[in-house]
Amino acid sequence: MLVSLAARPMDLVLATCQGIGLALASGAIAGALAGALGARGSTALGTVLIALGAILGAFLLGEFLTHEDHPAWPGWPIGALIALLGSYVGREIVVGAAARTESGGSTATVAVYVILAAAAVAGLSLVLPPVGLIALLVVAWLAISRRRRAARKHEGLRVLR
Repeated sequence: MLVSLAARPMDLVLATCQGIGLALASGAIAGALAGALGARGSTALGTVLIALGAILGAFLLGEFLTHEDHPAWPGWPIGALIALLGSYVGREIVVGAAARTESGGSTATVAVYVILAAAAVAGLSLVLPPVGLIALLVVAWLAISRRRRAARKHEGLRVLR
């Protein structure tokens, strides 16, 4: 009896880590697809994909919380936010690749790499749950560093009249 009570909070943490990994992966896949479609001019479909990725991320995190007899509703907004973070980074990576190339071939290749990386995170987070939390930290760091780099890009430029 004491062993099951002591292991229960840890099971909830591991289930949360699994849900985080799956929510992040669903958002990254949606963002990569949206970035590839946006490079070809279809932004409305990309927006729909990102919204579906956020809904799927919210559902997955909530579902993994229910496996440990926890209510699903706390996982819905958190899962949606995590999926939106993943979609932002996935989309920015693909759009950045599209901006650096003249043909659309490498954009599709980068999108496939992002999708494969997201699938690897999803699979690893099911087997080794802390991978989902580590991936979330890496993606958050990547988002922050990309925004800082974008802010510094035009730092020294000014208009001379």
